Amino acid sequence: MMRINQSMTIGNLLKEAIKYLKVKNVEDPSYEAGLLLSYVLERDLSYIYAHPDEVPDHQLIGKYRAYIERRGRHEPFAYITGECGFLDLTFFVDRNVLIPREETEILAQSALWALGKSPAYFDPKIPRLPKKESYRVLDVGTGSGCLAVSIARHCGSAFVDALDISGDAIAIARRNAERHSVANRIEFIKADFLNVSINTRKYDLVVSNPPYIPENDIPHLSDSVKNYEPYTALAAGKDGLIFYRALAERASSLLFDQGMVMAECGYDQGEKVRKLFSERNMETYIIKDLAGIDRIVVALSPGRFC
Repeated sequence: MMRINQSMTIGNLLKEAIKYLKVKNVEDPSYEAGLLLSYVLERDLSYIYAHPDEVPDHQLIGKYRAYIERRGRHEPFAYITGECGFLDLTFFVDRNVLIPREETEILAQSALWALGKSPAYFDPKIPRLPKKESYRVLDVGTGSGCLAVSIARHCGSAFVDALDISGDAIAIARRNAERHSVANRIEFIKADFLNVSINTRKYDLVVSNPPYIPENDIPHLSDSVKNYEPYTALAAGKDGLIFYRALAERASSLLFDQGMVMAECGYDQGEKVRKLFSERNMETYIIKDLAGIDRIVVALSPGRFC
């Protein structure tokens, strides 16, 4: 049981919270306790650690206790605060959307590289799209909109169609587009990519961080993932490849002659996904993440690239 009362100092609040999170087997309890207190008090961590004798307002203490209890149940930090950082932007998130991951930032930056921008991380072997006044981009499985919004925000010539099967996810993505002033360049589409032909529009670039976890692997995920994040954003059939097959099958109808698909994949799926596209006579590349793991598969339609 957590022994937090309304008159505790910052230092004692941290001690009790750390002790509680340890018992609940939360990874890195000291960091988590400090980060949540920093969020509640709207102070940075250096202030928190420099003022251990300060007594916060009792309402803030009550809020902190509630947040620590939620974290003790392994609810993700981002769902507790309702926000998550992605690249240099902050996104609204809730349990209707997958929490943006660092690995997906590599997909976003790779897309920006292909669109002629100069992101912090890119693989120079990946070709760039031919220069155009404007680009059409499709984001399959937009979720929070982190890819669609980041691309539109950092590439003023990009016009994005953001597709998701979940109306609740699209509502969150639309809020994020409005938050970052790009709603006028993103069209949101509620549709099931696996079963519906979305439209006849062609695209320069298709990006996707689709569900890619085999159904039988879901029970083995951490509690913070399997108990909180949306199942439809995680599970992808028996082998985890169902969305990649659909992307590969539809690539020729979705892309302009000099178009490109970029898709994030699981740690052991790179070669399998690459093969799905190469079997359709598409030139393919694999981009590794910062840990050296195959993370992004790139597939090119015929034509000369930059």
